[in-house]
Amino acid sequence: PHSICIDKYQTWSVLLSGPYVLHCCSIKKAEAEMSNDDKLVHQILDKAGPVGKIVVPLATIATTGVVLLHASKWLVRVLFDAVARGNSGAANPGADYLAGNFGPVRDEIATGELEVEGTLPADLSGAYVRTGPNPALDPVGGYHWFDGDGMLHGVRLRGGRAVGYANHQVRTARLAVERKAGRPLYMKMGDIVGKRGLLILLLDTLKRKLGICPRKGGSGTANTALVFHARRLLALHEGDLPYAVRVACDGVIDTLGRLQVGGPGSASPESPAFPSPFTAHPKVDARTGEMFFFGYSFDTRPYVRAGLMDKSGALLRQWAVHTPWPAMMHDCAITENYAVLLHMPLCFDGEAMVKRNSLPLAFMKDRSARIGLLRRDAPGLPAGVSVLDPKAPAAPVTWFELPAQYVFHVANAWEDGDGRVHVFACTFPEFSFNFDAVDVKSGGAQQPRAPPPESERQRLTEYVLDPATGKATSTQLSATYADFPVMHPGLVGYRSRWAWGATFDYKAITVEAQGIAKYDLLGHAEGSGEGAKDACVGHIRFPEGCYGGEAYYVPRHADPTQGAEDDGWLLVYVYDSRTDSSTLNVYDAATMAQQPLARVRLPRRVPYGFHSLWVREEQLAQQA
Repeated sequence: PHSICIDKYQTWSVLLSGPYVLHCCSIKKAEAEMSNDDKLVHQILDKAGPVGKIVVPLATIATTGVVLLHASKWLVRVLFDAVARGNSGAANPGADYLAGNFGPVRDEIATGELEVEGTLPADLSGAYVRTGPNPALDPVGGYHWFDGDGMLHGVRLRGGRAVGYANHQVRTARLAVERKAGRPLYMKMGDIVGKRGLLILLLDTLKRKLGICPRKGGSGTANTALVFHARRLLALHEGDLPYAVRVACDGVIDTLGRLQVGGPGSASPESPAFPSPFTAHPKVDARTGEMFFFGYSFDTRPYVRAGLMDKSGALLRQWAVHTPWPAMMHDCAITENYAVLLHMPLCFDGEAMVKRNSLPLAFMKDRSARIGLLRRDAPGLPAGVSVLDPKAPAAPVTWFELPAQYVFHVANAWEDGDGRVHVFACTFPEFSFNFDAVDVKSGGAQQPRAPPPESERQRLTEYVLDPATGKATSTQLSATYADFPVMHPGLVGYRSRWAWGATFDYKAITVEAQGIAKYDLLGHAEGSGEGAKDACVGHIRFPEGCYGGEAYYVPRHADPTQGAEDDGWLLVYVYDSRTDSSTLNVYDAATMAQQPLARVRLPRRVPYGFHSLWVREEQLAQQA
């Protein structure tokens, strides 16, 4: 116990009996009751004169405030963790996505030459890098697959050899705060479930106010996707700004820091800084080098902000996009002249959160799916005006409305000779974010959840938007369940024929890809009506017990004018559940032969993740 007492002067005394247990009282001691310490303080005050008699009590009050602040932080953390643990029961286990090959790996390794089965193409020189969620610390409460800290897994290929593997946990500001504390501090999706989730949201607000979970340096996880632009490899998460990372010549990966988009210290110091968040799926036009991006918010108008960078990373324009309601907007598209925005009805719904004992993100069937066209050359905001300025003029977006549906990922988009815009995307008729292996009936009873119903399974769809008439149509192109579409990176925004996607059979509750589909985006249009052909023209199926994810397409020639569009390879990490091991498989993208050209044996299990990227040899050399 420690006490501060100043003789004759009415002051606050802080009594600490062990950590964070406090009692505040006003005490006034007679001189006879003073201890030797009290007498020493008394002598100092007498010598200090009037100034000391003012400063010391003020210092005491300040000390009391500091102690109260620390005690408040402790109390809020304890309450938050207690409520979060309550959400880790049957209503929101998240256990399926912390076990098996969804489970994290906690160490970082870097190896030399790797064993190769088969023959790696000699032209395949660069680095294959994939990101995904990998919680660095054990979750306190509930968990959702989207919650984990970003970890990169990379394989360096050169001249027909696999010269090394490395994995790297992206050093985000969030991770630094939590590692320093030795425990998770930030709210996760898995925490905000049901009625307890409402209390979690309140306590999270208190944690931010008390500085327990600082947001100034960002709170994203960099766990979703990757893009190479302006000599930088960026790790992305739609809740924050990107993080720049670097792949060394031997394949070792490191974090450089959080990217500043606009403002002092950036490539555009004269432009107002683009605020966090920043989409996980910006689109790069290979012909111009420009990159279109956007960010969305549920609580700050305008709900959508967008921008365009030139090939050097400098901001060309920023737009404030006005929408009637906030929504989760995961992906976008570009064409030669337009940016394509997907404003679809996956919204924050507190009522559903309580009544259905679910996450607050709910699919709203009574709202339209809206697709917007924004000309890339449309005037941006006036100089000095921020996208968050309430008076910022609205961007001139032309909106098209369709029945409720949801798109997570876009394959490509382009304009035809009549000025219509074609968008190819994997579409869910409905969508649920509740990946956990439970289902809640209307009566509140829980039962084991089956795989998602037909209405929550995604298929490749074509949207045609006609700016001249304002009409929009959608056509399902294939019966194959697939997502994570990829195509020739040199044709983003321009007419292309081929796309590939990860396929799912939905026999399991968890999201595990069973193969790779190849789509002919133009072949479907060659038939019409009842004569239309299924766009899926090839399907690689992984062996029994083996599962993958997004397969990245690497063309033999980066320039799409050289060689056939599908002359290249598909790279994907494949996990073998029978041996608890992983390989990097390389497939022929043109023939879609079942047998891979090569399998690179990896020194560790690579957990399932999200998106990947091929960084070409010349790009590795260009890295800033």
